[in-house]
Amino acid sequence: MDPIADSFTQIKNALATSKKEVIISYSKLKLAIFETLKKQGLIEDYQEIKVENQKYPAIKVLLKYKNNNREAAITDLRRVSKPGRRVYLSASKIASVASGKIDVILSTSQGVMSGRDARKKGLGGELIGEVV
Repeated sequence: MDPIADSFTQIKNALATSKKEVIISYSKLKLAIFETLKKQGLIEDYQEIKVENQKYPAIKVLLKYKNNNREAAITDLRRVSKPGRRVYLSASKIASVASGKIDVILSTSQGVMSGRDARKKGLGGELIGEVV
């Protein structure tokens, strides 16, 4: 199983039912992804929380909606690089992938960042996912 893809699915399901928050299992990579989504303005906030009777903490993600009509800030969240098939992009290829409304999340040598930030810094890396 792919824990990042599972997290993306949990977020999409919560957005489909107009929930305000979702609890996701903890990992450092997920924290970095949520930090990137927060910087892009696609989620309100996230925080590490203690869960009773569990050894590891969890992450509470506060979802963001546009207007009062509950239109989600994220319309789609897709996992691109998977454990069985890793996808890597050079800095020059990011512009062609991240065209229009789609932005990408990359794991670079300087950490997890959006495609825009990676292009500015001239970095390539593993393509974690796409956000629409």
